[in-house]
Amino acid sequence: MTLPDAPTAIGLQAVALALRERRTSALGLTQAALSRITALEPQLQAFTHLDAARAMAHAQAIDGLRAAGVNLGPLMGIPVAVKDLFTVDGMPTTAGTRLDVQDLVPPQGSFVNALLRAGCVILGKTRTTEFALGGFNLDRAPPWNPCDMNEPRMTGGSSHGSAVAMAAGLAGFTVGSDTGGSVRWPAALCGVVGYKASSSHWAGDGVFPLSPSLDSIGLFTRSAHDAAFVHAALGGHAMRPAPSVRGLTLAVPTLHFMDQLDEPVQRCFDTAVSHLRDAGAHVVTAETPEAGEIDEIFRSLVPADLLAFLGRERVAAQLDRMDAVAADRLQFAFEVRADDYAKMLLRRSEVQRLVAERAAGIDGWLTPTVPMLPQPTAHFRTVAEVSAWNRRATRNTRPGNLFGQCGVSLPVQHLGTEQPGQASGAALPVGLQLCAAPGQDLKLLATACAIEELLGRPATPVMDLLAG
Repeated sequence: MTLPDAPTAIGLQAVALALRERRTSALGLTQAALSRITALEPQLQAFTHLDAARAMAHAQAIDGLRAAGVNLGPLMGIPVAVKDLFTVDGMPTTAGTRLDVQDLVPPQGSFVNALLRAGCVILGKTRTTEFALGGFNLDRAPPWNPCDMNEPRMTGGSSHGSAVAMAAGLAGFTVGSDTGGSVRWPAALCGVVGYKASSSHWAGDGVFPLSPSLDSIGLFTRSAHDAAFVHAALGGHAMRPAPSVRGLTLAVPTLHFMDQLDEPVQRCFDTAVSHLRDAGAHVVTAETPEAGEIDEIFRSLVPADLLAFLGRERVAAQLDRMDAVAADRLQFAFEVRADDYAKMLLRRSEVQRLVAERAAGIDGWLTPTVPMLPQPTAHFRTVAEVSAWNRRATRNTRPGNLFGQCGVSLPVQHLGTEQPGQASGAALPVGLQLCAAPGQDLKLLATACAIEELLGRPATPVMDLLAG
């Protein structure tokens, strides 16, 4: 059986032009997406809810509007999928849990409204870990990482359904949320671009919250250019031209971020930095000792915020229905003292001020996104094993949330030493993380486009349908 082509493999800007010139249609794109989902979803398991009939009807209506001369903008007719924390009227929202939380599900919010006003066709809801509390649940397997169709590998989380759907070409772009790396982390492990907006860039109403002071909305796309295109379309402004790499000042932290790296990750990162230097970028070293505070803050602040939202009585009465990994994290919140919580909030403000001072004159902070390659899921069978993996896998993404930064992960597994007798690149996905100051989202994405143009992109994963 031949695998149907990804509906927007040529890039979103080219697809938008084809839609405008009537060389394709919203219905055609939606049918292509649904055909690909039909072929791959039995193995990938990226979705929690798929509404094919509604998506087809919506696409037909979009085509009718276009035929009548209505222009909703560049995203009109693009099929998308959103994480199962976002409320979409007419679709269930579970937040990945078996707990009874339907009274807490917010009404449809401004971000989903913006997608619909732009003419996007929402295909369905993608999988999340329970309450987005970490990257892996023991009582349900994560979706299948398309980087290896023969062995289940870690996808990262919590927006792993959206990452997998994007990596498999099941939508034009997909939507997630990021509290400690939940967009950048799975993007890196699945080999796609993951953009985390500044926390205040897109309002979080209509999204089931984890930790409101750290939560942010993000996108998964095929390329940095596609991410910048979606960002500009939703904002109603033109894309900022990519700057020249020559003249960029990029900071590489020497503390914390370069620890515990798998050798292929180190090799790909070093090659990326070398190419940037060769192209004229000014790469400097910088210190961010505050990154070492992430374990304590995320261990206490995030579960305390979730417990406050869910309610102590509800959690205590239903804790045995939770996944063991999520329950282990949430239980800690019962012991968090009010004065300690207040001190953490004050320290976070102080940390953001200190990092902002160090960022003066810097266009972005450059680090590996995730220290390791996507490992087989079979290696993780206990709460302790998963918890240790969560901490290590997010050690480079959580500081961006702590510092209030916007950030993006670019796939760079195609880079590496090309000397005789030495390996080149990595056999599995590797992410290059670029972070920028809060509110500098437009500049961040333009810079990411410039870096992507220089470094190139890895080949799209080839996914063969398994027999039967």
